[in-house]
Amino acid sequence: MLKVFVHTGVLEERNPGNQLAMLDIAYAKKSYMADYQCALLAKSHGELNYATPQDEPDSHTFVLQYPRWSGSLWDLVARALTRALYRADQAPAVKRVDRRCAYATRLCVAIQQATLDNQGLELATGTITQTGKERGFYTVNLEEDILGRHSATFAYGEKTLNPSDLVLRAICWSLFNQDTLGRRPALILPPAIRVDGVERFDIENLTEPARTGFNRFRAPAGTAMMEAMPLAADYVRFLTAG
Repeated sequence: MLKVFVHTGVLEERNPGNQLAMLDIAYAKKSYMADYQCALLAKSHGELNYATPQDEPDSHTFVLQYPRWSGSLWDLVARALTRALYRADQAPAVKRVDRRCAYATRLCVAIQQATLDNQGLELATGTITQTGKERGFYTVNLEEDILGRHSATFAYGEKTLNPSDLVLRAICWSLFNQDTLGRRPALILPPAIRVDGVERFDIENLTEPARTGFNRFRAPAGTAMMEAMPLAADYVRFLTAG
């Protein structure tokens, strides 16, 4: 499971008191084209509650047929936020910024992995900061384990500030240079050849994040050497179970 936390202020000062929202992303089907169940909780009257007006069991939604190990973690988070906020595969475009809009001076975001064996492993962090003194203008910097930094400047302003929607738009600007989702990542599938009766592929044909993810899967830290032509079956196993 991934947990995404949204706070006011800077990353070093995160605490329950300045938490604004939490997004849970869990497997509904773990496969090379996975299905994810998502639930968004937002702060209301000092407590985190489900961000939709439905009762709790109906407050979950899904990102379907999403390729594993083929894109940015932030891409998956943006698609989960879109589903949770709008119950659709695409959010409406943002209106022109109103000078009287509600605004935030600084937000921070963290993506953590939560498993039975490892709670709170931080995979990615981000900051969204007001640019200058004019309302509705922001700079976003996102960092993640394998793919590094994504940055953008953008405008966003609504009469009522929804921090989760601001995070969604910031991710979209940093990844797609627009305020809505771009195309989803394509499943990374390297070409294979038959060698001595088995399918193998050249590790150099794998692009990120699949290459680093697969290398960590097949050879834990400390392994001296890895095969340059691994088995295609091992890559399939990694996509479906890694």
